[in-house]
Amino acid sequence: MSEFQINENLTASHLNSLSIAEAAVVMAKADLGTRYLPLCPVDHKGVSDKHKQSCSRPGKVPLLNKWQDKATDNPDTLQQWFSKRSSLNLGMTLGGQVGVVGFDLDGAYGQDKMEQLFDNNIPPTWQFTTPGGGSRHLFRVPQGVTIRKFTDSNSEAEHEELALLADGQMTVIPPSTHHSGGQYLWLDGRGPGDLPLANLPTAILERMTKGTPNKAKLEQPLPSQDKLDILSSHCKVIGEALSEQRLQGCSETQWHYIVSMLTKAGYTDTAMAFSQLSQKHDKHSERRILDMDAERLDTSYGPTRCTTFGCSKEQIAACHPSVQLDEHTEEPKNSPVTLLLSVKNTKMKAKKLTLDNYISLMSSNHGIHRHSLCKLKYKKEGEPEHIPLANFVARIVKFVEKDNGAEKLTFYEIDGILIQSKRRLPSIQVPAQEFESMKWLTMWGPEPNLHPGFTVRDLVRFAIQSTASAAINERIFTHLGWIKLDGQWTYLHADGALDVSNVKVELEPRLQNYHLTGRNITSKDAMEASLKLLDIAPRRVTLVLWALTFLSPLCEWLRWLGIEPKFLVWLHGYTGSRKTTLAKLFLCHFGNLLEHPPASFKDTANSVEKRGFDTKDSLLLIDDYHPTSSPSEKKKMESLAQQILRGYGDRVGRGRMKQDTSLRPDYPPRGNALVTAEDLLSGGSSVARLFPAELLKTDVDLELLTQAQLEFEKLSGAMIGYLSWVGHIMNESESKHGELREMFVEKRQIASQLSVHGRLVEAAAWLHLGLSYGLSYAENVGAITAEDGQTLRDEGWNVFLEVANEQGHQVTEIKPSVRFITIVSQLLANQSIYCNATHRDLNPLTVPKNSFLVGWDDDKYYYLLPDLIYNEVCQFLAKRGEQFPISATTLWKELAEAGLTKTEVSKEKKDKNKSRTHNLVKKTVNKQRPRLLWLKKESLHEKVKNKSKNNTRAELQVSEEDTDELGILEEF
Repeated sequence: MSEFQINENLTASHLNSLSIAEAAVVMAKADLGTRYLPLCPVDHKGVSDKHKQSCSRPGKVPLLNKWQDKATDNPDTLQQWFSKRSSLNLGMTLGGQVGVVGFDLDGAYGQDKMEQLFDNNIPPTWQFTTPGGGSRHLFRVPQGVTIRKFTDSNSEAEHEELALLADGQMTVIPPSTHHSGGQYLWLDGRGPGDLPLANLPTAILERMTKGTPNKAKLEQPLPSQDKLDILSSHCKVIGEALSEQRLQGCSETQWHYIVSMLTKAGYTDTAMAFSQLSQKHDKHSERRILDMDAERLDTSYGPTRCTTFGCSKEQIAACHPSVQLDEHTEEPKNSPVTLLLSVKNTKMKAKKLTLDNYISLMSSNHGIHRHSLCKLKYKKEGEPEHIPLANFVARIVKFVEKDNGAEKLTFYEIDGILIQSKRRLPSIQVPAQEFESMKWLTMWGPEPNLHPGFTVRDLVRFAIQSTASAAINERIFTHLGWIKLDGQWTYLHADGALDVSNVKVELEPRLQNYHLTGRNITSKDAMEASLKLLDIAPRRVTLVLWALTFLSPLCEWLRWLGIEPKFLVWLHGYTGSRKTTLAKLFLCHFGNLLEHPPASFKDTANSVEKRGFDTKDSLLLIDDYHPTSSPSEKKKMESLAQQILRGYGDRVGRGRMKQDTSLRPDYPPRGNALVTAEDLLSGGSSVARLFPAELLKTDVDLELLTQAQLEFEKLSGAMIGYLSWVGHIMNESESKHGELREMFVEKRQIASQLSVHGRLVEAAAWLHLGLSYGLSYAENVGAITAEDGQTLRDEGWNVFLEVANEQGHQVTEIKPSVRFITIVSQLLANQSIYCNATHRDLNPLTVPKNSFLVGWDDDKYYYLLPDLIYNEVCQFLAKRGEQFPISATTLWKELAEAGLTKTEVSKEKKDKNKSRTHNLVKKTVNKQRPRLLWLKKESLHEKVKNKSKNNTRAELQVSEEDTDELGILEEF
């Protein structure tokens, strides 16, 4: 088999930039083995009336009769089809006939089912995203094999499914357009030219060819780690043992109890996973577990009992549905392992109630009469009177408190039943402050209805609220990062808290993949995989990214110490340099984040700000700052970039006000950010907030990149170990707190000798902290020697200083006063503006027709009219789509402080002891004394000299240093 070669014409970035016709022809010429066809346009322009009436899926329906036979890979035919109708979409046939199938993933359910089907090992293959938030994976299958389609949908949610697209089907492919206006796009690094089309794994192919799989066939056994999590969440003893095993390894006795219990019950893999959590695990441990497994059917004893772990009857009764007694000893014989046998019934779902159950929860004067919830009143003679209230009953299932770290919001989870039809009303979450209004009923649609009456709404609200005594209290965290539980620091991720059971985390969809996995990987192997990332690209890039990754979990700790990081990393490079792919790979330390970036410059400013707040002590990737020809889009992107820079650079959020004029909590960033971009920003103080890393097109080693992508779960395993190690230090090693601050101060002091912006000095010091702590953990688990670790520290520190120094010079160059001097000198040199001599008039023949008078000059100074020169500079920048960053008054002050202009001091008339400094000085010109800007000629980058009264343009030449900048002046 020949080695795969990158085809630049078929990479994701290139195909996404093409028109439909261009993409179809390029793919056909590449002879990929696939066939293509035209699909109707999303706006149905140009199609027949018959098609319009019958088509319910604009943009997705073939325009060819018998399209399975007429689809083609002939470039000329495709050119003829698509060149005439640019609005058509592009389709590709699937199935055994062409040897390609597709998996369509929608929602978290689809992603979970895909991972289950592939046993959490989905091979890298051609993949593209759909505008609805889903994705499609394409795989090669043997031609001629019969593969039937199937769909596995989530019955409890809309548009959440996993579907196999196979025989007799086709798929819309990029760069087609969705009827919503979005675009199908090849995923970065997953286009037909980026990597070969992966073969569908044999085990899955066999299942797909034996008939249509149902949901039961798709269900996979629970991974070993999930079994351990279930045990720890239901058994405190097992939970404590797991925590101890991860830190320093539990005792020999405890290890034997748990391992023999799991092995005896048939969970040998889970027993092995438990043992491997500790560094004590070795070949001897493995052999003992395998021996237990070989003997388990011949032994007469059962799994380790709860009493062996020291639990009383009362404790056993609290964990198990019932206490099972031994018939001989009458001692409890329950074992923790039995909790796994009913795992399918352990989902946190509220018990379904009957109508009578609902009524029994309400206060005693309520009942059901003639298909209505009624309030009962008794007449004088004792006869009941039923006052109808509503056609449904409801209850409060839970009080849910959502904690985002800045505020706690309370919700009521409510479900119900329509009385006549017995149709169940699904659980909804209602903000507590909106419960009383009863307007939330519309969330159930039009059927739930209140009877007429002035007081009915309050009576129904009272009836529902009277069920609250049976409600469950639930606390949900809505952010990542460190929190204190029971006085101990623990780390939140999308699936709960590390080493702590029964903690619920609820994140927005774009952050749900911040799910730390890879627990079954040894700490050493995981960290070795992480360190391999340093070789994928030049160290000037990878050391910055690696240091930023391991700095992120230290944010909370540094916040205590008053030295919270205040910068972000700006990874920039041309299209095709694979900067986003590399960034997502480093992001995989925090979960399965190889797919969609959690944030991008296409998002709103509010959503990016909120994600920066929610990704506490984590790393947020903000993707795709790029040049654009649209002025409005450019302005929007620059505005968002400035907001992000100032947010992370100052650790502040935008202030907001509620409707009642009280202030809402701010949402400042609480983690670190990595921006991918095709360009750098301008603006001195803003640029000082970013730490740049430039990636060239040939920098990334594609073979190492692919290998790292295949092992991405190890990166998450590395972070799990690192977080446990850091958490232990935060909880117990107070001496380390001082060491961390001292290390930062020491490195900041060294870096300050560069004489660059203080923000860049501190950024270098912060990155050193992340690199040093990450390497210390790697040394601790044996992934790197102390000597090699110190070599990397030294290399990284030199990289950080070099980047800070280079960026510092750029910050100086774009300082407003320096920018002003540069532009004025070049405008004078180009004679776009000119000055008259104070002692004579300039020969009119020497002044260009469009040149503009801005003042006067002599041997020492330019005497510039302040308003005119400021406006000229602003107009020059406006031509470039830029704005001058400071006001004229501030500019005059900055120039004076830099010693570039002359100032004068005058005494106050009313108080002679007080003086006033004037940045604009009076000068007698043409019998007038206006205040002018006295700019020293020696301060200009180009000294424009008048040699004689008859100066010509040819005598006013510009140095080679300014030729590039002056090219911009041609239109000015």
